[in-house]
Amino acid sequence: MNSLETERLIMRPPVADDLDAFAKMWADAETLKHIPIDPSSRGQIWGGLMRIAGCWAMKGYGQWMVFDKASGNFVGQAGFFDALRDLGSDFDSHREAGWVFTPAASGKGLATEAMSAALAWMDFQSFGNQTVCMIGAGHNSSIRVAEKCGYTLLREAQDEHGDIVLMIRENTVVT
Repeated sequence: MNSLETERLIMRPPVADDLDAFAKMWADAETLKHIPIDPSSRGQIWGGLMRIAGCWAMKGYGQWMVFDKASGNFVGQAGFFDALRDLGSDFDSHREAGWVFTPAASGKGLATEAMSAALAWMDFQSFGNQTVCMIGAGHNSSIRVAEKCGYTLLREAQDEHGDIVLMIRENTVVT
């Protein structure tokens, strides 16, 4: 299985038993303050968890469920997906990176740690040539995470929620 371990984190693809912790995170208004969606019910989140598992099954990559190594607590999700957002081929033709962490885990460098591990994994995959990410224009902490992970500005854009920043990262492994 595609599990990863860092100094402080254990990352693995989702399992059904992750639903409660995953649903709690996505129901938390503080978690969603920079994500333009309403808190989701447990039932709505089941579909999201299934999409993540399906991406792993169908594409060979996906988002990891991220756990604190010391406590074993769920702290977030990080990894890759295909969103097909209709933002143009310069963005939509690449795998999209994304990360969401619980408020208790925010501000501790865990998103950077998780995404650095995820990108190191992606760099060695045959499909890992480029990844992109989309961040709300005012979400400075996520923009900093992206920059620390090697993402650079692709372009600024707008979607139905407002101003967004589209970023791109080249594979850093020379083969």
